[in-house]
Amino acid sequence: MKKLAGFLAVICVLTSFSQAAFAAAQSIVINGNVAEIPAEMGEIIEQDDRTFVPIRFVSESMNKTVKYDENTNAALILDGSEMYIVQEGSYNIFRISDMGQTVVTPMDTTAFVKQYDGIGGRMYIPLRFLAEAFGYTVGWDEATQTVTIDSPQV
Repeated sequence: MKKLAGFLAVICVLTSFSQAAFAAAQSIVINGNVAEIPAEMGEIIEQDDRTFVPIRFVSESMNKTVKYDENTNAALILDGSEMYIVQEGSYNIFRISDMGQTVVTPMDTTAFVKQYDGIGGRMYIPLRFLAEAFGYTVGWDEATQTVTIDSPQV
């Protein structure tokens, strides 16, 4: 029984180290610039083979304005004449044009809010879904554990 408990303790410690090393090694490059998430904005979260990032961080890194509606638990992302809506628990990103047209981008997971001591909640979304909804190209470099995002050619 003691051997089993010791074995399980070692597995738990090794697993936590490997996950921390993976998360720490990962980086995001947007249009050739390394994007560092300030501590007050959250962190990169690896979950279900996806890279989740704070919506505000990635949106503002792509020159968008973000507002949060506490009544609906939704992030409103403004980009010129377009608005994107991401709601906690939703499987969709909604894009509404100035003409009132709505485009729905489905996701296979949901946005979620993570609470932090001292800074409150941060809404997270898979980086690929949000960047592609904005029209950006997303790539992955396995060797360096780096996500690359490039703006659309205009």
